[in-house]
Amino acid sequence: MMPFQYKDRAFSYVIGSDLIRDGMYIEVTEDFDGANTLMEIFYSDTTHEMSFTLFCSDTPLEVVEWAISVAREHLPAA
Repeated sequence: MMPFQYKDRAFSYVIGSDLIRDGMYIEVTEDFDGANTLMEIFYSDTTHEMSFTLFCSDTPLEVVEWAISVAREHLPAA
């Protein structure tokens, strides 16, 4: 997993499986504390669709675009 640098900020992601929602996800956090999830991209094994949830409204567009590219690479294709 390669962290993503944007200006003076560093971001990283984790990939996980959610048995309750029946799918996989990536969560993106900012590395200064790693405690707050900025966004999640979820792939549903039931619907075969991806959804996007943004938890922090001031997340730079460049970080969102990076997260989408990570999801397309690591989550199943719809």
